[in-house]
Amino acid sequence: MFKHLTAKEITDQLGGKIVGDTETLVTGIGSLQNANKNQITFFSDPKLIEFARACEANIVITTFEHSEKLRSGLTKIIVDEPYFYFSQVLTIMAVDTVKEGLISQTAAIGNEVVLGVGCSIGHHSVIEDLSEIGDGVKIGALSFIGQAVKIGRNTVIGSGARVLDGSEIGENCIIHSGAVIGADGFGYVQQSGQWKKVPQVGRVIIGDGCEVGANTTIDKGAIDDTVISARVKIDNQVQIGHNCIIGEDTIIAGCVGIAGSVGIGKNCRVGGAAMFTGHLVVCDDVDVSAGSLVSKDINVSGRYTGVYPLSEHGAWKKNAVLIRHLSDLKRRIRELEVSLSNLQEK
Repeated sequence: MFKHLTAKEITDQLGGKIVGDTETLVTGIGSLQNANKNQITFFSDPKLIEFARACEANIVITTFEHSEKLRSGLTKIIVDEPYFYFSQVLTIMAVDTVKEGLISQTAAIGNEVVLGVGCSIGHHSVIEDLSEIGDGVKIGALSFIGQAVKIGRNTVIGSGARVLDGSEIGENCIIHSGAVIGADGFGYVQQSGQWKKVPQVGRVIIGDGCEVGANTTIDKGAIDDTVISARVKIDNQVQIGHNCIIGEDTIIAGCVGIAGSVGIGKNCRVGGAAMFTGHLVVCDDVDVSAGSLVSKDINVSGRYTGVYPLSEHGAWKKNAVLIRHLSDLKRRIRELEVSLSNLQEK
């Protein structure tokens, strides 16, 4: 569901210059390829010019440079960063379906729980004893909030999420459905050939402005805390092990696995399905390509890739044989170089 807004109402809130009818009305949003005459979209990629020229949207957000390439009579909002501006339009047009301050009669709220002003708690959700829920927090149906949990103001907990005992979540965060925050880390010690569980007594601390995707799991620390710093964005189905520390403004794509005690710096980008072995340190401003295995420290900023290229299976098997013998091949080449050098001297 979306609010109905005119071009002027949009620019009054977000800025930008209107070219065309300021009273052009939109009732929804759409992609450049599929938007209809009642919707707003954006155009920033020159490779999509054919779609832009044929676009039927009532309003197109674009740059001054690209605006002249669009059909005449179309209402345009001129900005420097169309995609970012479009994301802000989505924010102001979206209708919040959760009623502020509504606490379901089926919610179970424990003893000495502090609820801030305007909290919303969905059907059959549970909040255990001693938890503190900040102003404007929204907790979806069937969610579980454990004992002594702290959730900062205006944070949203999706339906069916689990925030377990002692966890702390900052302000303006989003925890999507099915996420589990604060389960036991994978800690065992072997004794007499058997694995014995090591109690996990740390917590999970999530900073302000973070987002945690659906079915992502963040384990609590074994002794010290697992820390997700401010404004970190984590996609769906990510595993973050105990005692990890993720630096500010890092973004992690889906299906990444991070073993315990890994430290990842600020402003890093981790591609989907990348894997980190335990007890690593990754410095600030590092990009890890999708599918890569990080098995040692990264101490210099830059982009790192550890993905063997996809190939036809028969060719892959032949190449894999060569890779297994690279060390031997290097030695033989070195011997040939020495032999050739000796012949040239004679």
